[in-house]
Amino acid sequence: MDRISEINEKIDSINKGGKAVIFVVTGNNSSGKTTITLRLLKDIKFYQSINLGLASKIIRYFRNDLIVDDLENFDGDSASNLFKNMVDFIINSYQETGVNIVIDGVQIDTDGLHNNKRVIGGVILTVKPEKAMERGDNSKTHFKRKLSKKGLKNVNYYPNEKFQLIDNNNSIEDTYCAILNHLDRLLDIELKYE
Repeated sequence: MDRISEINEKIDSINKGGKAVIFVVTGNNSSGKTTITLRLLKDIKFYQSINLGLASKIIRYFRNDLIVDDLENFDGDSASNLFKNMVDFIINSYQETGVNIVIDGVQIDTDGLHNNKRVIGGVILTVKPEKAMERGDNSKTHFKRKLSKKGLKNVNYYPNEKFQLIDNNNSIEDTYCAILNHLDRLLDIELKYE
């Protein structure tokens, strides 16, 4: 049995126990979140992705008082709390309906999610600023985007047992393999405690 099939069987077992698998892909702008999320949706039994870029646009529509730079990063405690509450709401809603999802976005509080038993965990993609500029300028996923150094605001992430830093400076295959290793480990931990 191949690696993908093994992971999908573990997800099936967790689902049979009444729990959805919710996985997070975060990291700074142009770290490869969208590329990885699309690949996870193709290979693994995740049925939806929630992209916080869309959510941030909706927030900006209703809350034009929030300070936002030229990409999707919010500044200030009010905006950060709003985003944290939204992520919590998404996790709770999809866990209650039993849908395996990937949440993909820049501003995800990995430290705050460490103790949330409704999310299995996730990855924090890291890239050097020069690599982010190279990949992000007119990337395949954002073909009209022009990145600026200002747009590469650095969000601090806090790795822990559930959220692993993954270096995405080299090949996408190496990155994806490291992500699958971490996901597989998280699934084993979840199955152990069922």
